[in-house]
Amino acid sequence: MDYKDRIDLKKDAKLVCLVNHGQFGLQNIGNTCFMNTALQCLSAIDFFSAYFLSDRYLSDINKKPQAEFVRAYVRFLKNAWEENDCIVSPRLLKETLGKFYDPYSGFRQNDAAECFNKIIELLHESLSFAISIEIASKKGQPLTEAVKMEELSIECTKMHYGKGYSIPVKLFYGQFQNRVICVDCKKISMYYEPFSMINLPICEKTNTLFDCIDKYTSFEIMDGSNKYSCGNCKKDTIGKKKIMVWKIPPVLVFSLNRFLGSRKIEKYIDFPINRAIFNNLVQNENAKNVVYDLVAVANHSGGLNGGHYWAYTKGTNGKWYECNDENCSEITNEASIVSNTAYFLVYKKRGVSAEIVLSS
Repeated sequence: MDYKDRIDLKKDAKLVCLVNHGQFGLQNIGNTCFMNTALQCLSAIDFFSAYFLSDRYLSDINKKPQAEFVRAYVRFLKNAWEENDCIVSPRLLKETLGKFYDPYSGFRQNDAAECFNKIIELLHESLSFAISIEIASKKGQPLTEAVKMEELSIECTKMHYGKGYSIPVKLFYGQFQNRVICVDCKKISMYYEPFSMINLPICEKTNTLFDCIDKYTSFEIMDGSNKYSCGNCKKDTIGKKKIMVWKIPPVLVFSLNRFLGSRKIEKYIDFPINRAIFNNLVQNENAKNVVYDLVAVANHSGGLNGGHYWAYTKGTNGKWYECNDENCSEITNEASIVSNTAYFLVYKKRGVSAEIVLSS
């Protein structure tokens, strides 16, 4: 295997086929296992990688300074997907990432989940475009509670993305519904907000991913210094808050909150690999029964002030691989993917295709 830090494909050259490609190692250039892990997890989302490998992104790229980052990201992907069993140097990508986010400009260890989100954020910034979001009026339709919730959801979407929508937002961002009940007057208030990763709690009673979701979506009591300011009662009172998903994205990412205060929780949490349905997370009936398959797992070993990150990724050939910096090897026992080192999980909606045919 050899190191590669350049791309010399001609502009009109055909790219490699997605199938049976995408297995590569990444050079660790100084405590960069966190970034290598984030990049491996992103690369494993085949229809997202195809968007860049096919140059479809060129029709969306804007003139913001962040466009420099998307160019570095595409260069990295094309190096990584050009052939299997190579070792790619992410030096240029890291340098460019550090220009826009100072913590990555040096060689200190950082968090892989934060890096994953930051890359998506930078790609969004460089590929965003304005869109028109309007509520379609339906004459004669009764203004039911469901219609009111959908209209409020659309208004919040318009507020967040009216001036900047993108393929990264379309694929990675869903929408939470936050519901607060005043214990005095029983009035329900709702607001909606976007998310790209769901941070799930781990406690004594959480043994599976679904247990963690149940804990996350349970009612939170707002009292003491965190009392609810009820607009109907015109006073601070006790509230009951519940968060659930209203719009579920094609790529659903869960982070297990293993870092709590000054300690790390190394509890084994079981999670599904194939045909996962997360109805206990979803409030909107129209967003239920969506089937997901796991495509990547970011792992962490060690403590709060150090440790090591690596990834398990599912290739386009259906096989699983352990991607540990420069080493990329096939995993023969799929069940071993589920372990107490799992940190964040990347699920892909079943049935979403790349819609791009890349020929060899």
